[in-house]
Amino acid sequence: MKAKLKGVYLVLDPAEGFEALEQRLLNILKGGIGALQIWDHWRPDQDKPGFLYQLMAVTRGVPLFVNNHLELACLPGIDGVHFDREEDLPNPECTFNKMIGLTVNAPADWKALRKRGVDYVSFCAMYPSSSVDTCALVSPDVVREACRHFEGSVFASGGITLENAGEVAGLGVSGIALISALLSAEDPLETTKKFNQIISKP
Repeated sequence: MKAKLKGVYLVLDPAEGFEALEQRLLNILKGGIGALQIWDHWRPDQDKPGFLYQLMAVTRGVPLFVNNHLELACLPGIDGVHFDREEDLPNPECTFNKMIGLTVNAPADWKALRKRGVDYVSFCAMYPSSSVDTCALVSPDVVREACRHFEGSVFASGGITLENAGEVAGLGVSGIALISALLSAEDPLETTKKFNQIISKP
């Protein structure tokens, strides 16, 4: 039985390089996150497996997801893959047995997605954001519908801040996906703790 994800879901830009990210990441990890995704934004000459193994050395126990690259998700120690488009999901006969996530921004056949192996969905975007400028804004009603009918985890992302995180949590989501709100925070540790406090309120 696959574990159900919840809490703060951090998305990293690997093009920054591990050394540039390390200290901020360590502080965010101390604050507590439920999952981590490596965004599909690599430098042309980047050693992808090497970057992932550096991450694994410091993220012990935190589920790790690779964005769009099924072959990287098959590496030992990687927990799953996150796809940006439904058409990229593995074929039903695929033997991939790790966790699968999918970005969504509209109503979907939630039961069909579960049958196709999707363990969690992440809505993009809740609010305008420079880091998710390719996403259309999502209606809160669609998020509520997914929370009621999708049997996996439901995350929300895009423009989420400490000021509006409570509104998002009130929709019933399993957690929130964050990039700049944590990585650009003046104090990543305390900011992560604050987000956790907000989304864990009943």
